[in-house]
Amino acid sequence: MNWFGEVETRDNQFGYLIKNPGHKLKAKTPLQIKFYIRYDPKGPIPKVVGIRLNAVVKCPENGQATEAPLGTHLFTNKPDMIDPLAVGQESFPSQGGMLPTATYRPSVGTGSNSETDDFFRGDYFELLKPGAAKPTILDSVTCGTVVKQPRPLITHGQATQEGEFPWHSAIYHSQGIDLTYICGASLISTKHLITVAHCVTRKKSQMPINADNLVIYLGKFYLQVWRSPGIQDKRVDKIMVHSKYNPQSFSNDIAILKLTEPAEITSYVRPVCLWEGQSNLEFVVNQMGSVVGWGFDETGHVTEQLTKAHMPIVSQETCIYSFPDFYSRFTSSTTFCAGFRNGTSVCNGDSGGGLVLPKNGSDKHNPVWQIRGLVSISVALQNKFRCDSSHYVVFTDVAKFMDFIDYAMKQ
Repeated sequence: MNWFGEVETRDNQFGYLIKNPGHKLKAKTPLQIKFYIRYDPKGPIPKVVGIRLNAVVKCPENGQATEAPLGTHLFTNKPDMIDPLAVGQESFPSQGGMLPTATYRPSVGTGSNSETDDFFRGDYFELLKPGAAKPTILDSVTCGTVVKQPRPLITHGQATQEGEFPWHSAIYHSQGIDLTYICGASLISTKHLITVAHCVTRKKSQMPINADNLVIYLGKFYLQVWRSPGIQDKRVDKIMVHSKYNPQSFSNDIAILKLTEPAEITSYVRPVCLWEGQSNLEFVVNQMGSVVGWGFDETGHVTEQLTKAHMPIVSQETCIYSFPDFYSRFTSSTTFCAGFRNGTSVCNGDSGGGLVLPKNGSDKHNPVWQIRGLVSISVALQNKFRCDSSHYVVFTDVAKFMDFIDYAMKQ
């Protein structure tokens, strides 16, 4: 397996072809590709005898096979269960705990890395789906717009169409040969994404994790599909966390990621608009927001494709009175709550994703979308590793952080 492209087995399972037709090879730019082979540990260890690039032999140059394998790691698919209270430093009320994002992560390896980030972990699962022709690259595009797709390709959520939320992105953490999906993010320019701080900081700390260990996938629809016409993978140059982020209360839970190279604007990848309206919460209370993610659905299963949920923004009073022991501790003037409390919610795995609202005055049938919130925390089901969708979700209020966003994007 690998996280670069689609794999085909050849030569009686002794040859492997890794394909990613959408990737552009750049001259004099090294490309690191991590892969591993599953084999019977009781048998002989496989040896790499040759590597070809576009049908040209690159290794070994002298025609001799390697004498030892490039790796001897063993792998298991047994899932880990991660403590849902691990991010905080204290216990929570017996009615329910705090759950910032996914708690179910199947282990796919034991790879090592010199940078052992104690990072926030999310969902990771396998799904394969063939790709198609590469989309057209656009020179420019209006933010927050969506190209209507001719056909379809969260908790009580609905399936989305590819390209319906072209700003939504997947954050993966790379450690050794492991690649783990941890959170969502939203593209806000060709080189910047916005997400929550707890997704990109060390646990119980304001310190960002190593940016070199993050991989951003834009235009992703199925989490485990690596070869698809709309997908772009980018590396992170810099992580900018709000200076007043509090990992215990999750206040100021916001961060900006700067990419090493610009995203290519297509029908599947384009930025969402930043908030331009009133910052006061009262102007958006009762408005219906849209949120997407790859979290758990109402049955407790990880969604295999990007799903969406529509939910109304509620007043701070309504939110706090619904569960005072929890919301009085984790809401503030820079957060808001949303949801129906009827099972329609965003759940584990959706952290960092954006809540978007149509821009006032835009076309009702083809609106311009603005980002107003970031999924931050939710109430955990008692003795469960998933959220309680009968409670509201707490969002970071993007409108209250425009100065920070503007400053970070200029760095």
